[in-house]
Amino acid sequence: MTGPAAAISELTDQQAIRVLALTLDHAAPLPDAATLRDLDTALRQAITTGPALTDYADPGPEQASPGDLARATLLHLAAQPVLIPVITRAVGMAGDDTTRDPTLLVGALVVLALQTEIKLTRNQAGKWALTLHKHAAKDSTLGQVITKLLAAYWPGSR
Repeated sequence: MTGPAAAISELTDQQAIRVLALTLDHAAPLPDAATLRDLDTALRQAITTGPALTDYADPGPEQASPGDLARATLLHLAAQPVLIPVITRAVGMAGDDTTRDPTLLVGALVVLALQTEIKLTRNQAGKWALTLHKHAAKDSTLGQVITKLLAAYWPGSR
């Protein structure tokens, strides 16, 4: 592993979440904490009640940590050449205690990062649903993100 992938894989969980937040904040300011909490709650509800994501569920007993999910998302984003300098700079800032505290909910950050590939919607009955805009092979970077998202948010995983 070389380049951004190597740097991403060496991040601690907290650093990976911080790098993901910094990367997303670069393009547009992150929503406030209450909005992120609401998005995270909606995501959890969509995953626990939605049927369509079972292809990505990992049958193994391991659950994904928030850092695993952040690293998988960063690896997926690093496939976009325009984001490599942003991620590289954010990795350099990950250990800096003066940057924003990564107490953000990683699931909400993933939804924001992948908003062109996944959609979180609420129907008229108030039920949340998570929809993929395109089918991703389980071994693709997007497939790995979704697998880790399910492992982190599936019932009983926390």
